[in-house]
Amino acid sequence: MLKVLVSFIVSVSLYPFLIKAFKKWKIGQFIREEGPDLHNYKAGTPTMGGILFVTVAVVGCLFSRLYIDALALAMFGFVGFLDDFLSVRRKKALGLRAWQKFSLQVVFATVLYLLIKPESYVAISKFGKIELGGFYPIFAVLLISGFSNAVNLTDGLDGLAGTIYLITAVFYWISLKGKVDSLLYSLVAVMAFLFYNVKPAKIFMGDTGALALGGLLGTIAVRTKSEMFLIALSPIFLVEVISVIMQVTSFKLFKRRIFKMSPLHHHFELLGWKEERVVQIFALVNILFATVVLAEVYGI
Repeated sequence: MLKVLVSFIVSVSLYPFLIKAFKKWKIGQFIREEGPDLHNYKAGTPTMGGILFVTVAVVGCLFSRLYIDALALAMFGFVGFLDDFLSVRRKKALGLRAWQKFSLQVVFATVLYLLIKPESYVAISKFGKIELGGFYPIFAVLLISGFSNAVNLTDGLDGLAGTIYLITAVFYWISLKGKVDSLLYSLVAVMAFLFYNVKPAKIFMGDTGALALGGLLGTIAVRTKSEMFLIALSPIFLVEVISVIMQVTSFKLFKRRIFKMSPLHHHFELLGWKEERVVQIFALVNILFATVVLAEVYGI
């Protein structure tokens, strides 16, 4: 637990210096042209803040000899860093192209799968196991890369992705009976980040942080054979992804949009909800679902 406390203290102490440095170096956020007008004031806010909590979590994992989890954070953090770096360099909200980002995610997820060498079944709580056989590698790679994207899609409001990750990680750590220290290192580092990311955000995690956190969750799920637990504990991450898929599919096929804007949190913004309210409601929904899942697991 001392390592966990040190992770928090280091993170919360270093962020003011990181924010000051990024402002000096003009490492600021660029706002998408198609994004809500309400976000224009955020332009120039320091981004890539995830570089600190990812580094802290990686170091913690290495000290605890959780090498695969450390590698997951580093590799997906690298993809996010490339995306953020190119965006800052080009001075517009376009880093890696979608296919480039997804290709790297799939490659790194495949590397992690090969290192983990998991069995090819999926456990479903009290219902036993489902053997996927040759389909499991595809499932595992999509789960890891999918969660990486899910956290990234959720990172659109001040404090949203960090708060939802914090809730998910805490409940996930409990469901795994406290056996995965990498979750602890990451969640305390993210907790420190949230001191500076709640509205009005002084710094954003960027793809550097979001892709790394999601990649870590997916990797832990495959490594511990708790894939369905993670999915059940992550309703907000899932809904955010599904809303994007529905929006894109509907527009491509029928030239109609289901939501005012996707991901889903932007839909509620355009309905007139304040950012803080969206974050609070999403957090409460995630807590409710996660509590029900834990109650089911422990037979409460």
